Amino acid sequence: MEQFRQLLKLIRESKGKIFVMVVSALVFAFMLFPFDDLSDLISSQVSRLSNNSVYVQFEKLKMSLFPQPGVKMDQVYIESIRTPAISATELVITPSVRGLIQQKPYGHVSAKGLLKGDVDVHVGKGSKTENGAERHKIEVSAKKISLHDLREMANLPILLKGQLNLESTALADLTFQEQPDIEMNLSINQFELPPSNVNTPMGPLTLPDLKLSTVELKGRLAAGQFVIETGTIGKPGDELYGTIKGKIGLTIVNRGNSFGHQIGAYNIEVDLKTKRSFQERAALFLTFIDGYKTPTSEGSQYKFKVSASNPMMPPSIGAVR
Repeated sequence: MEQFRQLLKLIRESKGKIFVMVVSALVFAFMLFPFDDLSDLISSQVSRLSNNSVYVQFEKLKMSLFPQPGVKMDQVYIESIRTPAISATELVITPSVRGLIQQKPYGHVSAKGLLKGDVDVHVGKGSKTENGAERHKIEVSAKKISLHDLREMANLPILLKGQLNLESTALADLTFQEQPDIEMNLSINQFELPPSNVNTPMGPLTLPDLKLSTVELKGRLAAGQFVIETGTIGKPGDELYGTIKGKIGLTIVNRGNSFGHQIGAYNIEVDLKTKRSFQERAALFLTFIDGYKTPTSEGSQYKFKVSASNPMMPPSIGAVR
């Protein structure tokens, strides 16, 4: 009995040392754990949980506990039956401690080499809607995204080249029972549109090749309306230079297993200045707006507005008042 009391006394007197020893042992074991060997296990578990609809592969996996928990993966490859495959040279996921406690998707995700660019996403708590629905604040920063790779991922019908930069802040209910509020600033450097044909409600349309120094767009989405506050196409000296502004009906739709969008009525005002070299290549395309042309010393200026009740209807083109 006396020996037992002495043991308890020793534990009380040495509890600080024992705590440090246990923590050190756990940290040491954590650092030595072969996380790289988990690649195949994680890939198989993701496939199983997604009913073989998602495949994930990576080369290296590192985990950290301090100063905050996080996961880093190198050479990440993700493939889904619903979307084209994407890859990143580095993917870092840092969940928020507050989010872990509240079981909310708060935290930070960064991806390097995604679509040949870098993407950062921050998710935190946002203000509630007027109906009291919880919203998340989502901040997205994308730099030097390849338009060519983005076009392939989105399966767009036209060829595009250039580098896209995006800064966006959104307040969104992640179930999209209510429409999100989004503000965005977008720019494209060295934009190129190779010659291509696209189908329109009025029939096939041939697009001329076009090169622009920059394309800039500032807008906001609210109550199902995307408002183009300022839009600049090209720079003075480019073959095509001008501005656009207007509104486009745009709603995010929850389809149960996925999300989609619906485009509604639109009304856009356009002011373009073209050089003669572009007019010669785009003669057929420009015949649609030839009635709104004013000659200039270098070519022509076109001022008009385009509107329709939905994108499947032939657009109405008129003069800007």
